[in-house]
Amino acid sequence: MAANRDGIPNETTCPVSLDLLAKLLRSDGPLKDDLIRAIAPMERARLAFFCYNRVHLRALAFHITLLCDLRELRILAGAKGDLLYQQATEYGIFEDQDRVAVKHRGITLARSAHG
Repeated sequence: MAANRDGIPNETTCPVSLDLLAKLLRSDGPLKDDLIRAIAPMERARLAFFCYNRVHLRALAFHITLLCDLRELRILAGAKGDLLYQQATEYGIFEDQDRVAVKHRGITLARSAHG
């Protein structure tokens, strides 16, 4: 696997099979968590950075990061590991707030002019 000087996978290298990456993108909830936890810890940290480097995979990167041990993120990327973990934590907070806000919005129907 080619990597830059930090040990973070470069743009052309995915640390897991494309089949597994596709399953992660299509799955939700406990199934996604189980798939992520089945990945070896250092490989999981590499996958978090791989996804983070792609804007369209950023939400998946944050999900994976929250299931990583901060130690592996630090070993792989030093202070960048701390930064990714902090961003993932903040993203999770905002994502939960958005879900709650959407849940409690009521639906109103327009009243017709006749009644």
